[in-house]
Amino acid sequence: MANIGKVLATIKAVITRLVFACHGIIAIWQVTVFKDSLEYWYLASPILLLIFEGVFTLTIKENQEWKWFCPSVFIYLGLVVPAIWLLELHKVDLRLQKKTNITYIETEIPIPGATKIPTDMWVTLIEQFLMLTLIVGRWLLPKGDLTRDQLSQLLLVYIGTAADIIEFFDSFKDEKVATEKVLVLLTLAIWSWSLVQFTVVLTATKSRKTRGTANRSDMNTSTACCCSIEVCAIIMNIALQDAPFLAFRLLIIAHYKIINYMNIFFTCKNTLVILLQIYRLYVLHLERVDEGNSGSVYKKKRKHKSNDRKEREKKQRDIKSKKNKRRHEIGETSISVISDPRRQDRVESGRIRF
Repeated sequence: MANIGKVLATIKAVITRLVFACHGIIAIWQVTVFKDSLEYWYLASPILLLIFEGVFTLTIKENQEWKWFCPSVFIYLGLVVPAIWLLELHKVDLRLQKKTNITYIETEIPIPGATKIPTDMWVTLIEQFLMLTLIVGRWLLPKGDLTRDQLSQLLLVYIGTAADIIEFFDSFKDEKVATEKVLVLLTLAIWSWSLVQFTVVLTATKSRKTRGTANRSDMNTSTACCCSIEVCAIIMNIALQDAPFLAFRLLIIAHYKIINYMNIFFTCKNTLVILLQIYRLYVLHLERVDEGNSGSVYKKKRKHKSNDRKEREKKQRDIKSKKNKRRHEIGETSISVISDPRRQDRVESGRIRF
């Protein structure tokens, strides 16, 4: 069974890298067609690095993925992102030509059995499949040190991140943004910067705490480590995605006066997300301070239970001492009554008279 699992992991790793390479080749092919120049095939040079990385991972590392950094995803982004830059800039040139009433010929690529696909559709498909390929590729790649629970949560985080990035790319739908080359370059730069987070493998999943039989030191170490990972994930998400997205939308609203429903909505959304993430950091800080001052929750419960047990034992001792004292007093009274010769007859008759 172990050999079968290793073979399946190897096959999935090879398939993932082949998908990365194929998508990159399609993107570069579109660039050569739109630019009408074969010299852009030099953009496919990262495929050689992808092949070397795959051989190194499958042989020397024995199919074990890197712990914190995913080089295959990084190389894939280096293969596709420059091609998307050239395609988007080509679209800007076409819009500017249309705006200045310069005649141009829009390239349409025929596909057997399908209608001709225009330029905008090709670029959109390449951009959309980039996000899908990142998610599916991370799913197929060997999970390495990640557990299945951590991998599932990481994929869900990727889906949410991909949706936000796609929404950010919708800024090109606004004609003022699409025809302003500075805004297009800024959008592409922020979009490329946000994709860096897919190369880092971080998950906020906290490992399950051990039961009462585990050592307290192990629990404290695990909790501190998990908190540090979650803090890094939150800070990275703010720095790579939410903060740049918010800054861009505030720029186009305040400076370029591009005010519409979508810009206002996503500005409020990014602001709210950043505030919630800052609040989460504050909560994590309070948790660590409480743990440092009073110990873990497990330790508090044990301390509380021991205090309750001590109080119950003290009450039982008090009750026993009162009973013993009462019995002692009753015994002394009986002895004194029986030792009095004048009352002995009364005691024998079964009644004591005073």
